[in-house]
Amino acid sequence: MPRVFPLLPLALAGALSVGAGARAASDASPVVAVTIKPLHSLVAGVMAGIGKPDLVMPGTALPRDYQPTAADTARLAKARLVFWIGPMLERNFARPLAAISGATEVVSVAEGPGVVLRPIRSAGAWGLEDDTPAGTGDISATDGHLWLDPQNARAIVASAAARLGAADPAHAARYTANAAKLYARLDALDTTLRQKLAPTARWRFLVYRDDYQYLEQRYRLPAEGAVLGATRQPPGRLRLDAVRHQIQLSRARCVFAEPDSPEAVIDAVTDGLEVRTGSLDPDGIALKPGPDLYFELMTGLAGSLRKCLLGSD
Repeated sequence: MPRVFPLLPLALAGALSVGAGARAASDASPVVAVTIKPLHSLVAGVMAGIGKPDLVMPGTALPRDYQPTAADTARLAKARLVFWIGPMLERNFARPLAAISGATEVVSVAEGPGVVLRPIRSAGAWGLEDDTPAGTGDISATDGHLWLDPQNARAIVASAAARLGAADPAHAARYTANAAKLYARLDALDTTLRQKLAPTARWRFLVYRDDYQYLEQRYRLPAEGAVLGATRQPPGRLRLDAVRHQIQLSRARCVFAEPDSPEAVIDAVTDGLEVRTGSLDPDGIALKPGPDLYFELMTGLAGSLRKCLLGSD
């Protein structure tokens, strides 16, 4: 005969149901939104095994130029935590983030402990022929590509783990453990990059935008100037002539474009000169979002520098 199990009393069944719901709520991670791909990658690493942060900005967008949509603003408002670099980079996000209710915590990682900031350069070969050079000394004139120094990435991971742990105490220990794994991985990356880039230090080069000084300072790379000046406006004839003169004066070996660089501009800068061309992607535009993107981005930059400057990767 089949075994018959007695029905649970309604009160006990309800209590078990409520308990299961409480556990489910406890197990859920907070909704987290991140503006750009490199920062998203680091936050995703901290959240590994707990949840996945939303990437707000499309992968092909440039942080300085992107205009948030109504859908982006709605997504930000639904988040418990929003991570961004700050107004020096995602400048068009400043207003919608300021309008978010107090239920959402907005974290500018540029203001986090341990992050070293560098001012935008506007003198010499970095600002040649600019009519309105950027100032220095305040955060609005800061170079926002701070993730290009792995030590800054380490500080970002620490800040993310602390903020996530405070917002989600149930998983605080896991965030801390994930951060510890990332520290080790970032330290190994730093060592690898130092070894790979050391041979390039004898060769001078120019970049399309002045986005790389965190990388330059960390690994002592001899960049000589940028095609675009501090205003980042399309170069006119005077600026193109000045950049060509800088290439000849410094005996630069390479000029590096970026994914959105107009080919005609790079051709105008290099035409007739004994200089090589390469490409750098500091924002990870060509890479798939996720926790590995940051490491692929940094090793990719090193490989591109070596390929153009040394003829090998």
